[in-house]
Amino acid sequence: MSSTTNISKSLLTNVLSVYFVLTLIVTCVQVMGEYFDTKSQLVQELQNQQSTFSNSLARSLWEYNNRQIEAIAEGLINIPAIAGIVIRDEAGDTIVKLGLTESINALNLTSDVEDFVIQERNGLFGYYSSIIFEFAGDSNRVGDVTLFSTRDIALDRIKFSLYFIFGNAIIKSTFLIVLFTLAFSRMLNRPMNILTQQIRNFRLDDLEHSRINLKNNRHTEFNMVEQAYNQLLDNLEDYQEDLKRTQQQLLHANQQLDEQNAVLEQEVARKTSSLSQVLTDLERRKDELERRQGKLEREIRQRKIIEDDLRETNSQLQSSVTAFERVQDQLLEAEKLASLGRLVAGITHDVNTPLGIGITATSLLRDKLDNMQQALENKQLTEAQMRELLDASLQSVELLESNLGRASDLLDGFKQVAVDQTSDAVREINLQHYIQNVLQALQPRFKNTNHKISLDCPDTIIARCNAGAVAQIITNLVLNSLIHAFEDDQHGRLELTVRRQGGVLHIDYKDDGKGLTEAQQETLFAPFFTTRRERGGSGLGTHIVHNLVEQTFNGTITVQSAPGEGLSYHIELPMQFIDSESN
Repeated sequence: MSSTTNISKSLLTNVLSVYFVLTLIVTCVQVMGEYFDTKSQLVQELQNQQSTFSNSLARSLWEYNNRQIEAIAEGLINIPAIAGIVIRDEAGDTIVKLGLTESINALNLTSDVEDFVIQERNGLFGYYSSIIFEFAGDSNRVGDVTLFSTRDIALDRIKFSLYFIFGNAIIKSTFLIVLFTLAFSRMLNRPMNILTQQIRNFRLDDLEHSRINLKNNRHTEFNMVEQAYNQLLDNLEDYQEDLKRTQQQLLHANQQLDEQNAVLEQEVARKTSSLSQVLTDLERRKDELERRQGKLEREIRQRKIIEDDLRETNSQLQSSVTAFERVQDQLLEAEKLASLGRLVAGITHDVNTPLGIGITATSLLRDKLDNMQQALENKQLTEAQMRELLDASLQSVELLESNLGRASDLLDGFKQVAVDQTSDAVREINLQHYIQNVLQALQPRFKNTNHKISLDCPDTIIARCNAGAVAQIITNLVLNSLIHAFEDDQHGRLELTVRRQGGVLHIDYKDDGKGLTEAQQETLFAPFFTTRRERGGSGLGTHIVHNLVEQTFNGTITVQSAPGEGLSYHIELPMQFIDSESN
């Protein structure tokens, strides 16, 4: 009876445990859903309240009416959904701070952020919004306002929903416990007690009256037990009859065994004599094996000596490989610095031109001023001379502004590219502007050629990546085409297309040069492979590109070319993108 009770309790416990776990999970999901939905409603209410008071607050900030600002803040703090409020001016100084708040400076919000949902922290969450005042058709940012709400407000709103959810779970659980208890008692315990009682009446000498008969039982499982048990009794009857027949056969087999023992004794005596001959042969073979073992030991010692020599040779080869790898790394760094040096030479020539024009304009302006000073001292300065001087001065100033601005733009773009190419720093860049700076730094290499380069890149792709690696990839691709792809008098065209797809940046670069053969493509990314060593090719440009793509970015690079059909690269670089909406 105790065994049946334990099975029933175990089944009931397992079933109810699974149900309780599922009920707990579903209840927790419902509670969390209610909570987050209520939080979203509270954030929406904060946004609506901000929209309602935005115009009044903007005018008050514009007019520096602190009393009106405090009155608006006190009105907002009395709204049940608002637990705290912070109002700041355009300089970020706090004007009003009421209720429960968090530090706004810790959010690191820039001035171009118009609105921002503040996630929950220490039980507080809220909504940040810039205050814009429209005046004379212009939009002016006059400050910002941050409204806070609390976890307690959200929980208070869903209090009755929580009571309903927990009450519903408790009622369903209680009903299922009662239902399963009655079902298990009627469908399992009762038939099991009847089955146990009949099995206890089992007698081996009276198998016919030991059979089980479960009357009016509609459960297939217990009927199967009844049939199996009765079949077992039928098998026992068959086994008893077989046992009697087996005993008779065993007696007959014992008689035959005695006869066979006598025959075996004679056979053992005969084979013992032949066994001594076998032992003699084994002794002879043992001696032969010992001789062979000595020979093997000598061979093993010789092999150990050879292995020691091989280890020493391998160690020397490993040292050579390590030294070669160090030299290769030094050559790669030297190639990067050499590329930077070529950029320096080109940018110097470009900067000298606007600086020379600026110096000329300055000299002309000085001469005009000297003439005017002399005429003024001699009291011979006329209105016509004054107008001529002013016209010449304005022209000189315009030349100075345009040429000095051009020199400044060249130096700013080159400075950032140069810093990036000698650094592995990760920073946030606008890819279109950055690549344009890289191509601008490379423009001196195009001056004495007929080649043109075009860039197709959306201005909305902003990424956080190793900017220096991107600059080195673009620089080496362009310089590789200029050195290897074209003859001196050829009009070449280089095309650079940049697209974003998900979290991967796709770069397609191609030129219409002379292309490569299949054999050259197989060794294109190998170090020191070049087709124009006489024109300054080091054989490390494409190798550097390959290493940057696969090792720095964990990306892929593929090449496609044929003789006379140009060369094209497809590069995929996984990187972190910054959505323009979040900026």
